Amino acid sequence: MTRFEGKICVVNGAASEIGQAVASRFAREGGTVVGVDQAGHQVGDLALQADLTDEAQVEAMYAEVVGRYGRLDVIYNNMGLMDRADHSALDLDLDTWRRVQDANLTSIFLACKHGVRRLLDTEPAGGAVVNAASFLADIGAATAQMGYAAAKAGVVQLTRDLGVHLARRGVRVNAVLFGPIETPAQRAVFERNPGALEKRLVHWPMGRFGTLDEAAGTIAFLASDDAGFITAAALPLDGGIGQAFTVPD
Repeated sequence: MTRFEGKICVVNGAASEIGQAVASRFAREGGTVVGVDQAGHQVGDLALQADLTDEAQVEAMYAEVVGRYGRLDVIYNNMGLMDRADHSALDLDLDTWRRVQDANLTSIFLACKHGVRRLLDTEPAGGAVVNAASFLADIGAATAQMGYAAAKAGVVQLTRDLGVHLARRGVRVNAVLFGPIETPAQRAVFERNPGALEKRLVHWPMGRFGTLDEAAGTIAFLASDDAGFITAAALPLDGGIGQAFTVPD
């Protein structure tokens, strides 16, 4: 497929496993990929470093992209942080709360604020934004990291509002409600607590992690013209976890 041929695709948070998988998928489908991350990396046709919680750096990053390529068509915001100090709101200190909100919500707000302006400046105006959220944004979870869940719920609402606000200007904005995707970082969340994964698996309808290919394929679909009539949506990518009441033995 060549769904992104001639398109400039920015992947924010590109150094992570999911970011790399999405960047590779965009490139395989013909896109020119700009990978952006605070960490040093070599992802994309152009690899940039930027603190995505710093407004001046985000604005400068998009200016560099458009200055080099003359346009912007797709933005995937892959930012996210699960902090070990993030637990119940009753025990959560303010510094952790702010750190989690900045990493998960403020970064995506800034990436949308300055990125959408560039999408609207492209001729013809328009494009697609896909934001990384979580199934935890859509349910109550007794053991959830509450700062993280609140931030991702904010991402979902920001996505809805922007999707509706921009619908008649040619920019689609959608979110992906991630469940557990098979990465070393995701497994480490469970491995810190022996037996935690086994306890969770019995409640996952598919009984497994999602794959990086499944994640990248879903994001590529939402970013492509195949999803041209989808906007302001939050698409579950969780193997049915968010819809399950009980799971058969």
